[in-house]
Amino acid sequence: MSTITANSAPSLQITASQDFASWLEQQNLSLAFTTYQTNRLFFVSGQANGRLKLHERLFDKPMGLCVAANRLYMTTRYQIWDFHNLLDSGEKSQETDRLYVPHTAYTTGDVNAHEIALDNAGKLIFVNTDFSCLATISPDYSFVPIWQPPFISKLVAEDRCHLNGLAMVEEKPAYVTACSTTDTAAGWRNHRHDGGVVIDVKQNEIIATGLSMPHSPRWYQGKLWLLNSGTGEFGYIQDQQFHPITFCPGFVRGLAFWQNFAFVGLSQLRSQSFTGLTLEKRLMSEGNRPQSGLMVIDLKTGEPLHWLYFQSVIEELFDVVVLPGVQQPQLIGLQEEEIQRLVTFPNSGGIVTTKPTAKRPSKGAKPPIAGLPQPSTALPTEEEPIPLIKEVMGDKIRYQRVYHLNTSNALTYNHLTYPSLEKRWQTQPPQGELTGLSASVDGAIVGFAIAERLSSEEAEMISLFVLPEYRHQGIGTRLVAYLERELSQQGCEEIVLSYSTNTITNTALDPLLQKLHWQPHQTNMVLGKTATEKIAQAPWLNKFPLPPVFEVFPWLDAGLALPRAVESHRLEPLNSLGLRYREEVIGWVFTHRVAPDTIRYTTLSIAEPFEKRGRGISLLAEAIRRQVNSGVPYLTGSVSHHYPRLLQFVERHLTPYLTGLGEVRQTSKSLIPLNPPSQGGL
Repeated sequence: MSTITANSAPSLQITASQDFASWLEQQNLSLAFTTYQTNRLFFVSGQANGRLKLHERLFDKPMGLCVAANRLYMTTRYQIWDFHNLLDSGEKSQETDRLYVPHTAYTTGDVNAHEIALDNAGKLIFVNTDFSCLATISPDYSFVPIWQPPFISKLVAEDRCHLNGLAMVEEKPAYVTACSTTDTAAGWRNHRHDGGVVIDVKQNEIIATGLSMPHSPRWYQGKLWLLNSGTGEFGYIQDQQFHPITFCPGFVRGLAFWQNFAFVGLSQLRSQSFTGLTLEKRLMSEGNRPQSGLMVIDLKTGEPLHWLYFQSVIEELFDVVVLPGVQQPQLIGLQEEEIQRLVTFPNSGGIVTTKPTAKRPSKGAKPPIAGLPQPSTALPTEEEPIPLIKEVMGDKIRYQRVYHLNTSNALTYNHLTYPSLEKRWQTQPPQGELTGLSASVDGAIVGFAIAERLSSEEAEMISLFVLPEYRHQGIGTRLVAYLERELSQQGCEEIVLSYSTNTITNTALDPLLQKLHWQPHQTNMVLGKTATEKIAQAPWLNKFPLPPVFEVFPWLDAGLALPRAVESHRLEPLNSLGLRYREEVIGWVFTHRVAPDTIRYTTLSIAEPFEKRGRGISLLAEAIRRQVNSGVPYLTGSVSHHYPRLLQFVERHLTPYLTGLGEVRQTSKSLIPLNPPSQGGL
């Protein structure tokens, strides 16, 4: 097994089967895949040194992929991208032998476009999931429907059956997959276990039923292959039945072929759409956890040949394609200098690099930067709307959405975030898409609210900030209200918030949430912080020695896998410890270095028979003693209310030695209207 770290922030940890990189190089191919959960398009290839190489680009909700000669097509949130390869066969640009450049973007609107293909006439066909149809692009319309399932009565943006996958036969649309045959808004969500179908497009009839959230149908070597996502199985359709040949440890989605090999994408069971499935139960019964990544399967035997798993950041994949004959692919990003400088034209002899343009001569106001808030369309109005522009103390406050916000460019706003996104992402890798709302005065941001999607139904507000001189004027309240409205329009059903108590939250945040009718908060944890010189005075620190049958050991030195729920990022080697009893691991304490001078005590766990005898306290004391002796001066920790015995210990024996004590609170708000307006007449 090999492990690599990609150049992205926060750290992207990847493990792969031992010879995967060499195998890709031997096969003379590379792979491309999308993950809309983190807005990334990835290229994966092997190198001569036996290591994998990853290249990534950020796009807004990238999903379906299609490769055709020197073109790469990709669906995104509201556009379909057409990328052109600038290199001729045998030509290289530095080490790159396939250099894609964004050439054309077709604006479709946010129709939840899934898979995409090119037909024999060179026409783009894509699965329009929200409108439950197959569609194509048009110079006159956002899209033109070309086919819809026989059970869909009306083309409306309601994702009625979750039409998602498209198989082409002889370069014509032949088969599609859907999660149900329902004809009501989001009706497929109640049929995830066995409501999935395969539909013959030409015959306009269902040819297979009883599937669990099927995806990625493909016609290959005379068979109709697909992924039965809800069971984690790869197989084919024959005689109207699904025949599985391989079980995969994840929600399977994204399928491509090369010679006698299949490439299957895996996703973790993160959102509510994935929970309660047969796959989840099978993995639990086998003691396994779902993976996110890729698997290579031998079609002759059905056995996995190679794999690549993401250990952090990436939790869901959508589509994968094979790039045959390509060893080092790259794509020029929209915000890089190369997209301005690299040009081609007839008889140019290849790529020409232009010289930098002279600086802008104007002495006027600095022009706006793409991606930053601009005066644009107003947020949607409802009864008693909050104004788009609000005058406060002579200043006109403009509220608007920050488009194309992602984990990279969001850090440029870090000085406008609270809590700090930079600090948050050092220990909590991003999970999903970001939605940002800004308040600005004369083009300068004075307030900012950011939410992160946890699933298709749930989002978490991760930052709310207003400049001190603009506080106590209702700006934070309006930002949160607009954020709620924007998320509701995106289909989000609930927004949650977890926060630590302090002067700001007590005087500003709690009243704000009450005003916007959030649920009363619940206290999840008690927080504590102190200095080693103070905690070293605690008498219990040396009061409970362990008998000789117990062994304390550094966890990282033992090479043991971490428990599933434990955060692996930046595990502190100094005092992340395990505890053995007669050679059997019975507990652990895990810590994280959250600052150069501060260690956070994250997890303490002891098997129940030993917990009652205080072995967990002995292990905690050992971890603290090692920090005291190391010279790292500060420590923090938290105790959940789910652990009353440990909480009681903290209150009795730790509180006198703490320099600070607080709480972690959690609250939420439903974004589903209580009385939605009627769609029809009497």
